[in-house]
This record gives sequence, C-alpha cells and structure tokens, in this order.
Amino acid sequence: SSASAPFDDNYWGDAIQMAREGSLDVVTYFLHAQDLDQTKAVIRRIKSSFTFRKGARGGGGGTAIVHHRLVYVPQPTAIVHQLLQQTGLTSQPHISTVSLSLDLFPLENDVFSTEFHSGLRDAVAVEMTPSNFITSTARSLLKLQDITGTIPRVQAYGPLGEEVLRKLMHKSVDEYLASTSSNAGNDPTADEDTPEQKEGLAPVPESGVAALVLMDRRVDWVTPMVTPLTYEGLLDDILGIDSGFLHIPLSIINPPEDQDSNATTVPDLKGGPKKKKGDEQSGDDPVALGVNGSDSLYAEVRNQHVEKFGSFLQNQAMALRASHAEFTAHGKTKDLSEIHQFVKQIPVFAQNLRSLTNHIHLAELVKKNTLDIIFRERWQTERSILEGETCYETLEDLVGSQYPPLRFFRLLCLQSLCAGGIKSSRLDAMKRDVVQTYGYEYLFVLYNLEQAGLLRRREGLWMDSASSFSTLRKQLILIHPEVNTVEPDDVAYVSSGYAPMSVRLIQTAVKGWTGREDILRELPGRALDVYQTNPPQDLAAAMQVTPTQPLGATAAVANLDSNGGSKKKPILAVMYLGGITYMEIAALRFLSNRSGFPYHILILTTEIVNGSTLLQSMK
Repeated sequence: SSASAPFDDNYWGDAIQMAREGSLDVVTYFLHAQDLDQTKAVIRRIKSSFTFRKGARGGGGGTAIVHHRLVYVPQPTAIVHQLLQQTGLTSQPHISTVSLSLDLFPLENDVFSTEFHSGLRDAVAVEMTPSNFITSTARSLLKLQDITGTIPRVQAYGPLGEEVLRKLMHKSVDEYLASTSSNAGNDPTADEDTPEQKEGLAPVPESGVAALVLMDRRVDWVTPMVTPLTYEGLLDDILGIDSGFLHIPLSIINPPEDQDSNATTVPDLKGGPKKKKGDEQSGDDPVALGVNGSDSLYAEVRNQHVEKFGSFLQNQAMALRASHAEFTAHGKTKDLSEIHQFVKQIPVFAQNLRSLTNHIHLAELVKKNTLDIIFRERWQTERSILEGETCYETLEDLVGSQYPPLRFFRLLCLQSLCAGGIKSSRLDAMKRDVVQTYGYEYLFVLYNLEQAGLLRRREGLWMDSASSFSTLRKQLILIHPEVNTVEPDDVAYVSSGYAPMSVRLIQTAVKGWTGREDILRELPGRALDVYQTNPPQDLAAAMQVTPTQPLGATAAVANLDSNGGSKKKPILAVMYLGGITYMEIAALRFLSNRSGFPYHILILTTEIVNGSTLLQSMK
C-alpha cells in the first residue's frame, strides 16, 4: 500500500490524541519490508507525534513511554535495519521490530500466492541476489511439505528455480540435523543407526504432492507480453484483478438504465420527499466485486474464450428465466410443499441473478474492448511478431500516435524477445522517439528493461540465423493457429493460437526430456531434476543421482494404491517464481481437467501478473 495515505495527520489524529491523554500503550505498524517509503513515514510519525510520556490514568504522574512495534511482512531487510539504525531507533527500548511470515495465501482452491512483489525486480533490474525472496519462497515450500509430507521429486528451471531449490534442500538438512541433535539429548538410544542410515538413503514416504516444478519467470518472458483471450485474463488486462477482487466504478455493473428500470419508490417515514433505492451511491463510486471460485457462475466462465463466454452467459440467463417462469406460470396449481420449496430457493435465486447480471455487464465491457479496432490491430501485431515477423514500422507509428506507454513497451519487448533482439540503430532511434513522446523519465524504464533482458541489442551487420524463441517455437509447437476456441483441444486456445511456453515446458517434462535436450539448452540457467530422500541431502549431493523416468512415470507410480488399483490423480505442484499470468492459470487448469493428463495441478506463485504490471514493476 502507499505510504503517503495511511500515515498522514488526519489518519492518525485519534491515536495522537490518545497518546497525549495517556490512554495508549502500544502502537503497531504493519509494513511491507520492500517499501522503504512506509518505513520512512513511520519514522517521521514516531519522532514527530508519538514520543509522549503517559500520564497515570488515576491522576498520578506516570512516566511510561508509548511502545512502537514495527511488524514487517515477511521480514525486515538489511536496508530497513540500516535505516532504523541511522535514525537512532534501534537503540530505543520502546521501539521493536518483528517479522511476520505469512507465506502462502489461498487465492483459489487451486491457486496459492506468497504475494512477494519485488523479488523478480531485485533479481533482474537491480542486479542483486533477492535473498529475502529466495528464503521466503523456500520457507513457504517447507511449510507446504509440513502439511503434505516431503515432495519426492523436484524439477527446477532457470536461475531462480535453482536458487530456491538449493535453499529448500539446505533448510531441510538444517531442520533434520536440528531435530536429530535435539533427540540425541533426550534419547539414550539415539546414537544407534536407524535402518535408513544402515542401508543408506531411502525414498521419502508417500506425500500428498507427488512432484514439484519450480519455474523461473525469466524462462518465459514472452507469455506476459501477449494479450490473453479468456474471460478472467481479459478482466485482469482491462480492469485489473487484485487478490480476487475488481475495484471498479459502480456504473459498470449497475448502469443508469438498470437503476431506472429496477428502482422502487420508498416512502420517507419522516414525512420528507420520496427517494429511490440506490440513490445513496453514485455511479462513479468504486466498489469491490469478488471474482473468484466462491461464485459458482464465475468458476464456470472464467477460463472460457472470448468467443464462448458471451453465449454461455446468455444461455444461463435463459435457463434462470425459464426456471422462474415455470413456477409462476398461470393456471398451474401449486401445493404447499412446492411453495415452501420455492420460497427456500429465493435467496439462492436472487444471488444467482445478481451474479449473472454483474457478469453480463462485465462481459459487455470486455466484448466492447475486444471488438475495438485498436485491440484487434494490437492482437494482429502480437501474432505477427510471435510468428517471426519484424514490425518495426508499426512500433514507430505507435510511438508517433502517443500509444499508451505500457502497451507500447509490451509490444517492443515482445519484438525483442521473439527476434532475439533489435538492431542497435533501430533501438537507438526508438529510444529517442520514446523520450520525445513520453518524457525523460522513461529512460530509466528502458534501462531497466535492458538490464532484465526484455530488451536486447543485436550488434553487427548480419543477424543471427535463428533466435532462441524461434527455435523453441518450432520445437515446442507454440503456435497452433487452428485451435478450437469454443471446445478447446489444446492449451493454445487461451490466446487463439499461442500456447504459453511455460505450460508447454511442463507438458514436455511430463512426457520426458529424453531426445529433447536441445530445448533445455535454449533456456536460461540450468534445468535440474532431483529426488528428495530420507534423511535429506543438500542439492550438490542430490544431483549425484539423476532421475531417468519422466514426470509422467512418477504420476503412474503415485496413482497406484496398496492393492495395485488406480486412485484419483496425484498432485503436481507448479510454482512460478516472479509471477504467473491468468493466461497460464487457465492453460494449467485446462491440462489438469484433461483425462489424458496424469496430474491434478496445484498452482503456486509469488504473485499474479500481466504484461503491464510486470513492466510497471520495472520502473
């Protein structure tokens, strides 16, 4: 949250007055460790307003100091400690700092997030090792294993995947050594070798999660830059979804024509003029609308393609209308039990009607945007770039027409990523156009994008024969132009023909990498595949044994019960390090629901992003 709004004098007026009167013992601040502005604002507030001595409540002259507790989520960074030390607060006995590690937040039944928003930026733009990010993520996975049991097999892709895996296994070893050391002090037989120690390493017991995949966002920069075409993805791209909620003007879901048709006159019991329901809130007032799986209608429609969800919502409206008309039809006698049953269903009917009305209005807004010529031209430009064309003239025209800057940067980065870079002279010319059109502050954005690898120069007179993306596009079949978007048969439906690269990598890992090692050579960092054992090992030791079976074989073993029969699908946990898009979430859910895919997928992430929010974080 912003530092300016919650720490101004108006917000803290009551607390300041309580401190002066001596009725305030402790002030607790919940702060984001990565937002230094919050810490600076609290320091100013403590120094200017809250250093009051408490008067004794019984009229005496007590001299106790108001205590200030600074709670950092997930933990204070080295820079925070340095800032507190420089301002002299660490030496004050009435000021304390506390860590609050909340770890994984359930956004959906199948989506959990650590909501750690700065780790990727630290890793790619600031060029520092995001130690807090890596430690926090590894700790979250350890806590997951406390619930499910140790995950037998882990694959990691990209530099961040390797670092998180190393930290996870290192922490597992530390916990094991600490527990055995503690037991040794209490158990006289602890020095005797266990069967596992006598026979060497043993497989871990059966776990609730059969395998884990750690996916560095940098392995697939392309997907966030592409416009999604699912209902949920478009809502996020157009309006922005924040932790399962849309914050939108009331007029979007309750337009004036609906208010006029639905308004009912209510008498003023005090004798004043009559007023209408709904007058209390204007159409411009923001409302928070939940868009998550608790709404059964939304759970059905969210992963549908733009060509399908309009007719789906229309059919739902017709079914709801028919259900109501069947009961209220004239000439049909109703007995008391039928009437009672109908009355019981009225709250559910009203809730379904409200949900349907909301999503019809939202769908109309989405449809209006997708039918706009600007949207269609942008989608066509994206597709051309993905298929290997260069669209420099189009990009130059967009800058000249003052195209929204984040939308332009998404296309510019997509061009660079798919072509393996932009010719140096072209890039310099575009930079000049960007500065002249959008302002000098965008020089920092361009610099950070280059640091992150989202923008790259291609030096020399001759271009390389093929970029990494063009190789991966062919090897992974990333373009499927004939995909069925209404009754999907492939994950490429989420964008009308482009299959998210990260999801294709997971599909390939399930089938096995044997004979496809050339794909891994095109990815940044190393691809690691290890077993976790009992007792645990660190990463270097675990890498001495390389799994030879594909992930699909692990699923087949986990799918057998003690009698050799088949159980329900085992769980594959997939963790995106640096954020996941709603396009990828829809694609993973599609895979999970396919009878031919051997796993049920549990989605873990550090945050949910789209191309605009990802680039915004690079500022």
